[in-house]
Amino acid sequence: GLRDGLAREGKAALWVDLLPDMTEVEVARRLSAVSGKQSQSNRLRKGVRLTGVKAALLHELAGRGALETPEATARAVKHLELKVTGTAPLDEAISTAGGVAWEALDEGLMLKGLPGYFCAGEMGEWDAPTGGYLITGCLATGRAAGLAAAEWVRRAG
Repeated sequence: GLRDGLAREGKAALWVDLLPDMTEVEVARRLSAVSGKQSQSNRLRKGVRLTGVKAALLHELAGRGALETPEATARAVKHLELKVTGTAPLDEAISTAGGVAWEALDEGLMLKGLPGYFCAGEMGEWDAPTGGYLITGCLATGRAAGLAAAEWVRRAG
């Protein structure tokens, strides 16, 4: 979707929830409970334990006006907009987009339209510069597909 938006409009947006385990109402309630005399950083730290990279992202992307009240801050925390203006060059990518759509595979990673054919690793629709995560995903899906293939052969035989 992001790539499609970039191709179509030259820009796209991604919304991030910095506190997925809390509702917006809960974030606002907790922020309201912290003294208004505290700095914004302290209110975030004490009220909802928002620190480090998450707090830096909030301050960088939300803008001052979006953090004036507990309710506005909660909205920004739960719906932080990341504006996407481009992609990295292909020669810098660790892995590239594409592959067999996950929806085309059953729970054993067998192609729904071609029984007996299993997909694993980068055959799947990976789409991220994943570094060490890609090898983990390849190994995990390889194991899962191998076990499913062995079971499929056992049942067919």
